[in-house]
Amino acid sequence: MKTRLIFINFTLLIFLNSCCFGTKENHLGNNIFLSEYDNVDRRILYKTEKCASSGTEIVPMTVLEISSNSDWIIAKSGSARKNSNFKYWVIKNIYDDLPSPEIIIKNTTEFNDFDLFKSFIDENNINLILKKIE
Repeated sequence: MKTRLIFINFTLLIFLNSCCFGTKENHLGNNIFLSEYDNVDRRILYKTEKCASSGTEIVPMTVLEISSNSDWIIAKSGSARKNSNFKYWVIKNIYDDLPSPEIIIKNTTEFNDFDLFKSFIDENNINLILKKIE
């Protein structure tokens, strides 16, 4: 009985250490993750470890729409309750070597205007379309 209890506790400990408890993550490449802690708090973070509780913020909450490929990440952030003050983001996602968070931040462009965002995407041949996060 005692051995069984130890085995159950050990198994539970391994399970809890191996999962992102309370967090959904989507790896976007180059240590960049879309981290969702609930249906409201979604951010794009640079993290060196999967399931880490913190990282360097690239796009603040709340990410409402996103799309990515091996070269680029685009996102829309703001408050879903307010239909204003949206921000649009373009993040370079292709590098020769694994970039640092500082390099990712330097290669992130923020737009307060959708038309400027759209022009930048068109000029740089970024073939991505924002998709709402469900």
